[in-house]
Amino acid sequence: MSPNKLSALVVATALLAAGLVGAAMMMPTGAQNADETADRTITVDATGEADAAPNQAVLRIAVTAEGDDPQTVRDDLSAGAADLRENLAEANVSEEQYETSEYRIRQDRRPPREEQSSDAPEYRGAHQFEVTLDDPERVGAVIDATADAGAEVNHVSFTLSDERRDELREDAIADAMTDARLQADTIANNGDLSVTSVARVDASERNYSPVRFEAAAADAAADGTSVSPGDVTVSYNVRVTYNATTN
Repeated sequence: MSPNKLSALVVATALLAAGLVGAAMMMPTGAQNADETADRTITVDATGEADAAPNQAVLRIAVTAEGDDPQTVRDDLSAGAADLRENLAEANVSEEQYETSEYRIRQDRRPPREEQSSDAPEYRGAHQFEVTLDDPERVGAVIDATADAGAEVNHVSFTLSDERRDELREDAIADAMTDARLQADTIANNGDLSVTSVARVDASERNYSPVRFEAAAADAAADGTSVSPGDVTVSYNVRVTYNATTN
């Protein structure tokens, strides 16, 4: 290649390189998103709660019997369960609303000396049912029906249906996230920072508290047992990490 052609090639290459540099300097760089500009993180814990009146009640009721032989106990349990079912039907509780949760007959084990001197029945049994009501106001009537049948009310729990519980969970989550953002903004303002976006969220249901009620605490009125439950609470806990930038 001649010296003149080589010089021309060098000049052309230099001009092309300069043009590319100029083009790069003029090309828009594009807007950076908040995550790209973030140089700090803020992590906070928050708890949200939502309350509502219970729309469901669960009762555990039982027929009990005792005797000197298993057959006697079995017969008494059968007769007691029949009476209980009849009373529940009169209280407008259908068979679809309750089911057997436990059935047991056990023998009391006593030392030989006590067997000779004790007059206590050797066998004890229980037929326990779980009753679910969609109307908590009917609990008093079921307690009365159970007592009239000679059965026992072991436990009453005022709670929420699955659908209502899901609704309250959503409200509790929203409450927790609102509190988390408020905390993060307060921390950022006091640290010369600005919250830009959410980097990470860890969430879990913290607590679900049905209202428990002891049957012995019921108010016995002339026209039947009266029960007044409180609200049911759903709690949700979140840990949120926010991206933040320095001001």
